[in-house]
Amino acid sequence: MWMHTICMHTKGKAGRAPGAPTALRRLKAQIALNREFRGAGEAAFLALVWTWQRLEAAGREFFPRFGITDVQFNVLMILRDYRERPLRQHELAEILVVNRASAGGVIARLERSGWISRQVDEGDTRARLVRLTRAGIAKVEEVRGPYYRLLGRVFRDSDGPALAAFIDYLDEVRSRLSVPHPEEELKRRGSSPRARSPR
Repeated sequence: MWMHTICMHTKGKAGRAPGAPTALRRLKAQIALNREFRGAGEAAFLALVWTWQRLEAAGREFFPRFGITDVQFNVLMILRDYRERPLRQHELAEILVVNRASAGGVIARLERSGWISRQVDEGDTRARLVRLTRAGIAKVEEVRGPYYRLLGRVFRDSDGPALAAFIDYLDEVRSRLSVPHPEEELKRRGSSPRARSPR
């Protein structure tokens, strides 16, 4: 749905998109684009969006086989990576890049499944420490092997320079998307949100 919405909003005089003609033709067919791309930028963007949607579809097929969701697996993997110390629930939410309420729902379901435990932080009674249980460790070990084999089939180490260039280019794209926080932008301009006149 989002793909077609993007396509409708980018209609106009189409420029030629440089790139491998076969790949561009295949992409046009896959997303049912009934026009030429408006240059290489649009082609790259739609290729990225379509690829991400296919990766999400693969995840929706993969994780239910193990009785877990992608978000739940992500939480268990984070807790495994930070196993040298328990994480506070708000720290886990920040790593997941979700709000605390959303993280709370995921964590509650993991706790009901017996994969994690929560206890009050003695240093701050308002905080909860989250740890993997033995069952959680077993679940991570069950899923990790097949997960990495799936990743290895999609992103192959043998792709070498192409994979390295892909990683570098995505890093560049992310740097171009960096937008200052409104508060930081106001400070940079020398004004304060409190000093602004109400409209």
